[in-house]
Amino acid sequence: MGLSPVELIISTKVEAELRGAATFPNKQAAPPRLSAHSDGTFSRRMPSQLEGAMGALITVFYNYSGNDGDKHKLNKGELKELLHSELTDFLTSQKDPMLVEKIMNDLDSNKDNEVDFNEFVVLVAALTVACNDFFQEQNKHAK
Repeated sequence: MGLSPVELIISTKVEAELRGAATFPNKQAAPPRLSAHSDGTFSRRMPSQLEGAMGALITVFYNYSGNDGDKHKLNKGELKELLHSELTDFLTSQKDPMLVEKIMNDLDSNKDNEVDFNEFVVLVAALTVACNDFFQEQNKHAK
C-alpha cells in the first residue's frame, strides 16, 4: 500500500532534512509510509480525515496536471477534464456552456492561461463554502 500525498510530502521533507536537501514529491516517488516523531523515531500510521482530504486534493490536481505541459499547472483542457470527471454533478446542474471558460478566467489570478495548485484550491474552497451554505440553509428550512 502506498503513501497518501500528505504523508509523502511529510516523509519526503523529513528525508530531505536528514540529507540536507530539499525535494518535491512526484507521482512515481513512494517512500515507506512513515510518521516522524519529535524524538527522531518513525512509525507507521493511518492519515487523519483532514490529512486524507488534503491528500485527495493534491492527488486529484496532479492526476490531471502536466499532460500537455507544465506538470505543476492545469491548462484549460486539463481543467475541463478535471471538472467533468471530478465534479460531474456540479457541471451538469449548470446551464452555462461557457462555465469552464469563466471558471478558468476567475481562477487564473496571474493570467498565464493555466491554473496552479494554489488557484485550484481557491475553487475547491469556494465550492466547499457554497455547499456548506446550502446545507445550512436546508437545515433551517427543515426545522
